[in-house]
Amino acid sequence: MERGEGGQRVVSSAAGAGGLLGVPAAASRHRWARVSALNWRLFLVRVLVSGVAVVVTVAVVPGLGFTGWRTGQFAVLALVYAALTAIVKPVLEFVALRFLVATYGVVVVLINAALLFVLAQVLDELIVYDRVWQLLLGGFVVGCVGLVLETAVGASEPVLDRRLVG
Repeated sequence: MERGEGGQRVVSSAAGAGGLLGVPAAASRHRWARVSALNWRLFLVRVLVSGVAVVVTVAVVPGLGFTGWRTGQFAVLALVYAALTAIVKPVLEFVALRFLVATYGVVVVLINAALLFVLAQVLDELIVYDRVWQLLLGGFVVGCVGLVLETAVGASEPVLDRRLVG
């Protein structure tokens, strides 16, 4: 620590550039949270990625299907699933946090399957399923497809800020 004007403690730029305890990832996460909080384009991309992930999942997993698919229903599907992902998923992850850690993240598949179940109940005229195992497989697929798509379009949080590293 250095002393600045008036005897105030000042963190040097080398020590403070990394954020919390000199960890560049913490500063990057904080900056990403500020940027993504009010960015409507990022919100739109995440809604589209959520919709595409569900459509791909329903197309790939046998037993999941659409009934009476019409053109405008993609927007409804994407908005409802994005809202479920934004509101319900963090609550479920918090409630299941102990099991989330104990199972090394396998509980996320159950949470995604629960989100697909709720989506099928809310949009009962649109998505159908035959058995519970199809929802479990769908939870795995929608998680993987969503992760790949968010990473591909840059909608996910960066691990490290390249400006702070090296």
